[in-house]
Amino acid sequence: MSSDSRLLRAAFGRPLVWVGAVWIAVGVLWSFMAVIEPSGFRVFMAVLWLVLGGSMLAVALRDKKRGLGRYQR
Repeated sequence: MSSDSRLLRAAFGRPLVWVGAVWIAVGVLWSFMAVIEPSGFRVFMAVLWLVLGGSMLAVALRDKKRGLGRYQR
């Protein structure tokens, strides 16, 4: 296992694709709230949810492609 894989596994565990998609959806909702009523906190929360959700989705799709994590064959 490469150091890349260890870092991703330590940070995100073994996520499912739908979990990453839900986190991105929450980030999009925070983004809409930040546009409607701007504040630094809402922008921060939107960016945080989008970055973490995108990372989690990327790890889940990578695992699914390689048959790792929750997608072991």
